[in-house]
Amino acid sequence: MSDMTVLVALRELVCSTRCSLYNLVHKGGLLVAEELGQPEYRRLMQDLRQQIAEGRLTVGEPIPSTASLGQQYGVSSTVVRRAVSELRTEGLLYGHPGKGVFVKAKPDKVAKEHEVLERLAAGLDDVQTKVDGLQTADATALEAFRKELGELRRVVAVLQTQLIDLYGRMGQPYPRDSAPLRDSLSETERRRAAGT
Repeated sequence: MSDMTVLVALRELVCSTRCSLYNLVHKGGLLVAEELGQPEYRRLMQDLRQQIAEGRLTVGEPIPSTASLGQQYGVSSTVVRRAVSELRTEGLLYGHPGKGVFVKAKPDKVAKEHEVLERLAAGLDDVQTKVDGLQTADATALEAFRKELGELRRVVAVLQTQLIDLYGRMGQPYPRDSAPLRDSLSETERRRAAGT
């Protein structure tokens, strides 16, 4: 981590702790001890998430404005925007330009959707692994088949050359229309097959 990153993190921690203490002392807010070290936007996110889960903010209903939330929680508009942005990323809120930010779903529904998506992703990974395995197996099997086919063609050509030689020894003409593989043998292989 760079010095600048550490400095920014420390500033955020000091700011959130200062705001939490200010709310506790000056506004009579009730803060749980663990919230003292938590960034303000996370505290706001947690509270909004809880209101949505409990039905105080219902699906389709707009949330309070940035200014209203800032005043209610004693935080800056930047903190409110960050909390709302994070909740939008989670899938709990959505924005409608010029109209406001609305509740999209309850946290439990979003959690179930994330579970389904994670299972689908895992299933896709499994399918991809199987497809990759098939491609490898198919390529290997195809190459083995090609080698075997090449060997069979060579053997057939040798047999054909020997048949031609046998027909010649018997004084019979070899039927040329049934000798398609003869040309695939080299002159040396034909001589070797004929024994000359």
